[in-house]
Amino acid sequence: MLILGFALPWSTISIGGFSESGDGPFNYFITGGIAWLLVVAVGVLAGLKAMGKLPETQPWGIIFLGMAGLATLLMLIQVILGGRSELGIDLDRGIGMFGALVWSAIAAAGAFMNFQAGGGELSDLTDMNKLKDAFDGDDSTPPPPPPAQ
Repeated sequence: MLILGFALPWSTISIGGFSESGDGPFNYFITGGIAWLLVVAVGVLAGLKAMGKLPETQPWGIIFLGMAGLATLLMLIQVILGGRSELGIDLDRGIGMFGALVWSAIAAAGAFMNFQAGGGELSDLTDMNKLKDAFDGDDSTPPPPPPAQ
């Protein structure tokens, strides 16, 4: 979604046999731009986690899943809403918009598989107590004893 989200047109118009296309994710900032930023952020954070640069105290599986899921939801809303209207002319959905929906759904599927690989289950996402506990960072281990004098 990083490169092709910009390269492919997000809207098209056809009038009298002529066709024109354009727009990009930031022409639809609330749905397209934020979704693009979320998917890119998931990719960057996943890379940092793979390199060991992120603290292990955070539930990254849940964070990645939430970000990618929100991006997919925003893209679904954008595809349902369609292209924008300019000067009374309605623009249709372009290949970039459909592609961004597919790519964000792939990112969400990957985030879900990462969540499951980390020991998460689908039922964990519906239990608020488990979600709160995941972000507490409390591992229930007592502190080490004080040093001997």
